Amino acid sequence: MEANGWIAVARLAELSAGSVRGVDVAGRRIVLVHFEGQVYALDARCPHRGGPLDQGELYLGALVCPWHNFRYDPRTGENIFPANVYPDDMPQLREQLRAAACFPVRVQNGHIFVRLSDPPSGRV
Repeated sequence: MEANGWIAVARLAELSAGSVRGVDVAGRRIVLVHFEGQVYALDARCPHRGGPLDQGELYLGALVCPWHNFRYDPRTGENIFPANVYPDDMPQLREQLRAAACFPVRVQNGHIFVRLSDPPSGRV
């Protein structure tokens, strides 16, 4: 069901607080994260090595990739770890530390809607 670019992807009741869930939307795999009372949507492919973020978990407020433990802020997609421990003088690592793409989300009448038509956010 699609209206003005918004696609219903799940029911809010199916995503308990603090949980992570992968869904397929218009041929794309995304991960829904229910964090601090809000739902966020990110590309399910980890920017580091393509790991399955939808199989990750929340740890201390970060979405953790199960492959190499890279951590992303579910609100912004920003890499939290290992970006916080790599020195600034190693620019060759910058590509590995880019943000995960995020998509707009709205919750209405108990359903979660995602909009993929907007360009994904996330700095490269």
